[in-house]
Amino acid sequence: MSRLDIIAFDADDTLWHNLIHYNEAEKAFGNMFSHVLPPEDGARRLAQAEQRNIGLYGYGVKSFTLSMIETAIEITGGTVDAATISKLIKMGRTMLDHGIELLPHVSETLEKLHASHRLLLITKGDLHHQERKVLASGLAHFFEGVEIVSDKKPETYRRLCARHGGRVANTLMAGNSVRSDVLPMIEAGGYGVYVPFDILWEHEHEDVPADTPRFFAVDDIRGVADVVARLGSE
Repeated sequence: MSRLDIIAFDADDTLWHNLIHYNEAEKAFGNMFSHVLPPEDGARRLAQAEQRNIGLYGYGVKSFTLSMIETAIEITGGTVDAATISKLIKMGRTMLDHGIELLPHVSETLEKLHASHRLLLITKGDLHHQERKVLASGLAHFFEGVEIVSDKKPETYRRLCARHGGRVANTLMAGNSVRSDVLPMIEAGGYGVYVPFDILWEHEHEDVPADTPRFFAVDDIRGVADVVARLGSE
């Protein structure tokens, strides 16, 4: 019998593509203002604004769009015109309207685990946009609950486990961010599984200390099922 009460998954860049759209928008932003400074510098200034504004605006496309507008005003010394601002808003709308592209092996892995475990989806971001993405993904039926949070801290995981009737010590969290998905869950007392993705937002980068207990790293999401099976056999 499995020792796990709950298996939780991150959403963006764990179940479906997300960061690729931000990277494309950052490059487009740099090119748009290449008459002011080199494209890579424009993209870097935008990335700095994103990180600076997380505490005020939170995560998601709407926050990103505000950061684009703010950066455009800054790097042009306030001379950016309304037509350009309109283009930036349109870029944000395009990101909000992007279709969902599932990552490989997601559906079959969730189906396999759903047959024997309670699954939760725990994701950061804008409430409305994340709800739309979950519905559009076609994966909602696999999850007992969907939790959209402003940040992921150890107390966040403790609270969500209690809300769903699980023990945090018997909860596993899988995701592509060591900083948000893995280490806070381990600190809370649960298991953390790192599922790598080709791109990682700089803000989410963090190394795993040596000999971290209850930590697992897998090659792709199929490895989460392998970890679950291993824990159930111990």
